[in-house]
Amino acid sequence: MPAISDIVQFFGGQVFGKTFVPEVDLSGKTIIITGANIGLGFEAAKHLARRNVSKLILACRDVKKGEAAKIDILNSIETNTAIEVWEVDLSKYESVVAFGRRVRTELPRLDAFVANAGLERDTLELAEGLELSLTVNVVSTLMSAIAVLPKLKETALEHFTTTTLEFVGSMVHIFGSDKSLEVPEGQSILEALSQPGTDMPGRYNLSKLLEHLCFNQLSEIVCVQQRDAKARVVLNIVNPGWCKSSLGRSKSKGAVEKFFEMFLQRTAEMGGRTLAHGAMVGEQFDGCYLSECQAKPQSTYVRSARGKQTQKRLWKEVVSRIELASPEVAGFVA
Repeated sequence: MPAISDIVQFFGGQVFGKTFVPEVDLSGKTIIITGANIGLGFEAAKHLARRNVSKLILACRDVKKGEAAKIDILNSIETNTAIEVWEVDLSKYESVVAFGRRVRTELPRLDAFVANAGLERDTLELAEGLELSLTVNVVSTLMSAIAVLPKLKETALEHFTTTTLEFVGSMVHIFGSDKSLEVPEGQSILEALSQPGTDMPGRYNLSKLLEHLCFNQLSEIVCVQQRDAKARVVLNIVNPGWCKSSLGRSKSKGAVEKFFEMFLQRTAEMGGRTLAHGAMVGEQFDGCYLSECQAKPQSTYVRSARGKQTQKRLWKEVVSRIELASPEVAGFVA
């Protein structure tokens, strides 16, 4: 069970919190959003186009759906934004590695990367030897972020500007079962969570907890790497809130969940504001968890000594998998 303070923050933010998009002109900037053909990523893309971002890349598993989203954006708002659709499939490490290489070699600059793509499942399905949501929401999300980090650093230094690496986390990380992470030393946490009979109904919450832990470790590493840098990449992790979207379309829902959805869920447009906000706010929120567009504490477990221990152990495990897929990408955080 999460701490009472975590639950109070969860419901207080969801019910009373406000979201907004900063009044910032993004002319000259290039931004990538993964999973941008639908839901929160799609709404965030529209917000960024309204702020005149010069180049917007919709990174999608299904290019046809990405092209349809591009047309929808251009037809729904007046913008001079150049929109491109790039393929990336987070269920396949090879696709993530190729996508990162394309970003590093083809783009003149990259000002923000929004790691938004994710999925929710309540039945066991494997990808790259792990349960699917662990591969997509944790390993590949981290791999894609690390893979574009050199381009973000290069842009910051060449243009003496602040660039942003944004993870889309979730307030539901407070409900992730930390007990399920108590795997004996010498055994793999991710493999233990991918065995037949593993608890799947709470898997999305758990995957988001793991993402938060990986984000925190990456943020610490990048901070050390940039200690003497004159221009910086800033990192944040954003909670868009509980929103109406297609995220859980493959998941069965009980009566209680459907009841709360009716009264508590935000629109996807409101959630999209938080993603756009996270891509635009800059250094004042470096290393922060942003919920309702303001810095808030992550869960009690994440901040605890136990959580930090798990964070370091999980990091080693995830990076070892990234190294098998691409020693070059793993080397960016060595």
